Amino acid sequence: MSWGSSQWRIQYSNSKLVLRLGSTSFSTQTRNSKLDTLNLKLSNSTYYVSEIFESIQGEGNYTGVYALFIRFHFCNLSCNWCDTKYTWLEKSGNFKLYEAVELKKIIAVAKPYHIIFTGGEPTLYRLDQLVVDDKKFHVETNGTFIPSEKLEIALKDETHIQRDAMDFEIIKKFNWVVSPKLGNSYQTFDQSKFSYWPNHNFSIFKFIIRSDIDLDEVDQFVVTHKIEKRNVYIGLEGISLHSQLQPKLVDEIIKRAYNYSPRLHVMLWGNEKGR
Repeated sequence: MSWGSSQWRIQYSNSKLVLRLGSTSFSTQTRNSKLDTLNLKLSNSTYYVSEIFESIQGEGNYTGVYALFIRFHFCNLSCNWCDTKYTWLEKSGNFKLYEAVELKKIIAVAKPYHIIFTGGEPTLYRLDQLVVDDKKFHVETNGTFIPSEKLEIALKDETHIQRDAMDFEIIKKFNWVVSPKLGNSYQTFDQSKFSYWPNHNFSIFKFIIRSDIDLDEVDQFVVTHKIEKRNVYIGLEGISLHSQLQPKLVDEIIKRAYNYSPRLHVMLWGNEKGR
């Protein structure tokens, strides 16, 4: 069976899915299957993509720009308020396998100048291998992985992902939108990696809040990690127009000298997929 340019040899077993995105070939298995084993030969140029679409950037320092979005599948977190839960794990939603050459062709012929890698968590993949000329690249990440370091991780469903380090000389040209998760996401994780991001001028920080109590947590995070307030953008949690129109909360954002980032895609289309 073939899918894109990758050749698959499929058998099923009642085991786990292992996705290795390193420089060698690996075997992969699915969970709770009725047949007998799944073996995939994956390389460092393999990508699982949930969706590809054109829209406007709804948040952050490039709000409003016309862009091509490539939404990668799989995430190491499972935030309470996440609006793309269909990208989390193997069984969360549909996804398609691409090789780097296929995605580069899509990017090269795309009408938008801005290319936004989102997810899921895009730093699970070798994003540096997708660069083409005459495009501006952006990454929306939770910031828990350092892209220029090798990565190996087992997700909550035991999916195993491995990739090589990204080329720093390439990724330093990206616009990195780092979105640390607050207590309102009900996630616990090692925050030590976040010290990497403020030390590079390619990073801005986006926080999603529900109340001024969340802003207290933002204040603490900014001080702890020595982040300049001019690089901080605050968005409001919610998937309705009403959720984004909270003058008192925006007044508090202004009072604390942060940037307000209205979530334009939510205001225009709510939680519509592909927006």
